[in-house]
Amino acid sequence: MKHLFTLLLCLLGSYNALQAQALISANPTFPTDLDQTIITFNAALGSGGLADYVGDVYAHTGVITSLSTSDSDWRYVKTNWGQNTPETKLTQTGSDTYQLTISPSIRTYYGVPASEEILKMAFVFRSATQVGGVWLEGKTETGGDIFYEVYEATLNVSILTPSVQPLIVESGAAIDVAVAASLADQITLYLNGEAIQSVTSNSLTTTIYTETLPEAGTYWLKAIAQNATTTAADSSSFFIRPPLVVADLPAQVQTDGITYIDDNTAVLSLYAPEKQHVFVLGDFNQWQLDLESYMNQTPDGKRWWVWLDNLVPQQEYAYQYLVDGDLRIADPYCHKILDAWNDSYIDDETYPDLKPYPAGQAPGIVSVLQTAQPNYAWQNNDFVAPAPRDMVIYELLLRDFIGAHNFNTLRDTLDYLQRLGINTLQLMPLTEFEGNISWGYNISFGMALDKYYGTPDALKALIDECHGRGIAVVLDAVFNHHFGESPLVRLYWDAALNQPAANSPWFNAVAKHDFNVGYDFNHESPATRQYVTDALRYWLSEYRFDGFRFDLSKGFTQNNTLGNIDAWGQYDASRIAIWRALRDSVWTTHPTQDLF
Repeated sequence: MKHLFTLLLCLLGSYNALQAQALISANPTFPTDLDQTIITFNAALGSGGLADYVGDVYAHTGVITSLSTSDSDWRYVKTNWGQNTPETKLTQTGSDTYQLTISPSIRTYYGVPASEEILKMAFVFRSATQVGGVWLEGKTETGGDIFYEVYEATLNVSILTPSVQPLIVESGAAIDVAVAASLADQITLYLNGEAIQSVTSNSLTTTIYTETLPEAGTYWLKAIAQNATTTAADSSSFFIRPPLVVADLPAQVQTDGITYIDDNTAVLSLYAPEKQHVFVLGDFNQWQLDLESYMNQTPDGKRWWVWLDNLVPQQEYAYQYLVDGDLRIADPYCHKILDAWNDSYIDDETYPDLKPYPAGQAPGIVSVLQTAQPNYAWQNNDFVAPAPRDMVIYELLLRDFIGAHNFNTLRDTLDYLQRLGINTLQLMPLTEFEGNISWGYNISFGMALDKYYGTPDALKALIDECHGRGIAVVLDAVFNHHFGESPLVRLYWDAALNQPAANSPWFNAVAKHDFNVGYDFNHESPATRQYVTDALRYWLSEYRFDGFRFDLSKGFTQNNTLGNIDAWGQYDASRIAIWRALRDSVWTTHPTQDLF
């Protein structure tokens, strides 16, 4: 195969401009513990919390060493959070670029004993002072800590660009490739296994013109560095995107999220207007881009969908959406998520055989799908809830009510509640929220049951048992707002202003009332109305809840009362219209349900 390349050889020092395209880069590229090192931070990338910030920026920084128990176990942290010192202050070098000098060496700067191996440097960059009552932070795209490896003084090689992985381009694009090495006699660059250039230096750059490549799909780059005694390698890839396929949603698809067609087939649908392209990555395609994972767009440009075939019945598959090549999110309509950090605190008694998080395959929260799920066998099918005026309600936070914090233990405690004379159990929020230890009002997923409380069947068994005892079950529903881990929030985010983007289909950029927490839903938006209606119908149908207690119900309005609490509590025609529309949409499919 013949390819057209433009080859440029350069010294290692000329990589600085290329490295600036990464969230952080280092000079030298492969710093050892004994090197003075300059870290360059690009505030426009990652979380973007410091993009366009005017003011001093400081590093909260430490190291991960051979004695650290995890990447969250920072050691030899330079300063306490919020403390400004000259040695942690960054120097601004451009509109969004800053540099931190770690001198005279990494080991000396952090004060690490010679007996302890330094594995990584760890960073969170922040504003010098709080802005609007909060710190502005520079972190990874998913809000995580930033790390840079500390190397041994040996042969190393790295493909510096393309730095975005996976890199998705259209046919005709030019891809700049930059490779750096240390202590190398030779670097050879391969494309799909074919050597395309070899140099006898520690650096190589080239431009690949994709119009010379024959077809859409994945192309692999591999750089091999050699010296007299050893060999090192690094790999990267890019994906040439085929033309977009525009097609109507399949007739079987009635809602967003997952539609199970049969035991081996599912259709995924994502509402995401104004996006350019979407892929789905997951266990079913080894988390790799391929032509089958490229989602179709509906003719109105608002939805993306894809068939998933050859799924194994009852096998759980983790997946994420990759939107416009740089945003990975879980499915906002999914009924189960996996969270690498929070799931580690869920014991097997509460959630037996919990699917492991796909470590090394995905960043952040992932969704789960499963065909041929066994149906729960309901025992009490004729329960009629008491009228709202006759209810004797016990409000209960499962986390605090019983030490085991799970549905099974609560079911064993119903004798106690029944002796109190109640006829309605109101469960405080059960949808996935940020963290495990919370009242649940910091919601991030509206249709996923929080695994910290148990399995779906355990909740169904609790509700079934309550109905058998004449007890109605009400869910505390949180739809005034979502928090930052919500895929609905992340899909349309203004990094410069650190708030929902103006074109968000679901959220107000700025909340409409003073009591808002998180990010404020625009309940006049058709997208929000559809999402909330679908969520309520799901909880009523799947779990047979008897009604809802709505959190912050006065916030369901677009009447702006910021700064005027008295006005917020007055008659609001917008709020009344929103609630009537919500009531009517739920009653269309569940006419016997009361919303309260």
